[in-house]
This record gives sequence, C-alpha cells and structure tokens, in this order.
Amino acid sequence: MVVARLALRARLTAVGRSNAGGLLLLTAVSWLIYWSVGRGFLSSYNLFTLSQLAAETAIIGFSQLVVIVVGRLNLAVGAIGVCVVMATGWMIGIAGLDPLLGLVAGVALGGVLGALLGVLELATGLSSFVVTLAMAAIYTGVVLILSGGAAVSSIPEVITAFSNDLLLVPALSWLVVPTAAITLLLWILYHRSTLGWRMLAVGANQRAAELSGVRVQLVVVASFALSGVLAAVAGLIEMSRVAAALPSLGVGWLLSSLVVPILGGTTLVGGAVSVSGALVAALFIESINSGLVSLDVPAYWQQFAQAIVLLIAVIADQARRTRRRRAVGVSSDVVAPERVHHAA
Repeated sequence: MVVARLALRARLTAVGRSNAGGLLLLTAVSWLIYWSVGRGFLSSYNLFTLSQLAAETAIIGFSQLVVIVVGRLNLAVGAIGVCVVMATGWMIGIAGLDPLLGLVAGVALGGVLGALLGVLELATGLSSFVVTLAMAAIYTGVVLILSGGAAVSSIPEVITAFSNDLLLVPALSWLVVPTAAITLLLWILYHRSTLGWRMLAVGANQRAAELSGVRVQLVVVASFALSGVLAAVAGLIEMSRVAAALPSLGVGWLLSSLVVPILGGTTLVGGAVSVSGALVAALFIESINSGLVSLDVPAYWQQFAQAIVLLIAVIADQARRTRRRRAVGVSSDVVAPERVHHAA
C-alpha cells in the first residue's frame, strides 16, 4: 500500500509539472502575440479583469475536477452555482441576513446540492452524466420558478467591493486570494491526505479500491459535495464581481468546467489529477478570451475557441493514456523474465 502511494504521488507530480509548464509557456507566447498585435492587452485595466475572470474560471474548473478524479462528471455545476447565488442574494439582499452568515449558508447549500447528486447516482445506479444532467434542469427550474426570473441587485457593498478592489498592484484583483487558497488546499488533499488518495484510487479502479477497504460510496458522495462547495464559491465570486444575483448565472460554465481540468492534465477517466495544471489552464483560457477582445474579435467566438481547446485537450488526454498503456506493456515485458528468474 505504501509503495502504491509513493508511485501514485510520483506520477501525479510528473503529470502536474509537465502540463503546468507547457501551459505556462503557451500562455507566455499568447501574451507576447496579443501584446504585439492587440490593443491594450497589457494595460492595468485588462490585466485586472483577466485576473478576475481567471480566478473564477479556475474554481469553476476545480468544481468539475474533483468529480472527474473519481471517474464521474457533474453537469450541474452551473445549476448549483445559480441556486446558491439566488438563495444567498435573497438572504443578504432582501431578508437582511448578515453578509458573512449568508455566504457561509450559501456554501453549505452548495455542498448539500452536490452531495445529493452523489446520493442519487449511487441509489439509482445510473451514470453521473444522466443524473447530473437531469438534476441540473431541476435545480435551474426551481430557481426560475421561485425567483420569477428576477435578479437581486441589492447586494451589500462589502461583498461587491471584494472583487473590485486592487490587490497590492493595479493589475490584480483580490479574487486571486481565495483561488490561490483553494488551489493549495486541493493540492494538499490529493498529495498529502488519505482522503485524496482514496478519491484517486476510486477513479483509477473502483473495484480494486473497494476490495482494499475504501468506502467507495462515501468517497463518491464526498467528491460531489466538494464539487458543490466549489461551484457555490465560484457563483458567489461571480455575484461579487457583477454586483447582482442573476438567474442566468452558470449558463456558460459547463464548457469551461470541462476544458480547465482536462487541458490541465487531469485524466478524463479518473485516477489522476493536476491541480496546478488546471490553475494554469484557467489562466490560459482567459488569456485567449481577453486576447480575442483586444483584437476586436466578436465575443461569440470565445465559446468557439474554448470548444476547439476542449477538443484538442481530449485528444491529448487520449494520446497520453495510450502512451501510458504502451509503457506499462513494455515494462511488463521487461520485468517478467526477472520475476521468472527469481522464482526459479
């Protein structure tokens, strides 16, 4: 068991470094190109906006990453986000609840909504794709029915100021602070904790993990609950940024939530993760979007660009897994004679 953990940790470290390093290089190249041919890409205002969007996109990606790790998908991340935002907006903007208590309640609600997805998947035996797709429609429908499709604009200034205040320099938003903290906590979870190792074990081989004594059902529910918490945080960050609780929030999250972890190096079938890679992927994606704006490219091309990036990332993920299987096969052929020799 100890040897398996060490091997897994080495594999995670190698995957994380390779993807993060390559994406950082691509990001630097894209910045150079946009600075050369675009307008105002490296201005303080644009970099500040870029830091806001990249911080939010990273957490959206993390909300998907934590379920991909266990071999699942959560197509309801956006729906959870809008549920939390509308509920929190009502609590602190209309009911007059203390903003801090409202934020805590919103994050807790996200965890409950996420955990419910895991429970339903296990109880019904359906795939996470089907369960989360159906629940996304239900969550969104309930929000629209209860809110009447109306936004809540009376958000306390203490919340809206957080995302719009400068962090030390004009080019950074305070939103990078919670994103950095979440990145660190997730890295610790998957590289230094027993729970994180169990999540990876379930994603790599659920049957083997169960035979090893891992409580698979608990791990799956915990992963979905964590996904809900992260989706809630992303929603609250967006609420702070736009200074309103909007019933349309989360509509465009699904594509970003898939691109970020897969492009960052997290294996789509589960069992491997790259937190740092996902963070850099979020910066890379938002750099592309910001660069397109600096080139006066229409906004609707941004989604097209993300779709292309997702397709490339999935193909690259498939190629990585193919190479890994071939490497394992070669290693087996080389090691097998030694085992026979020692046995004899």
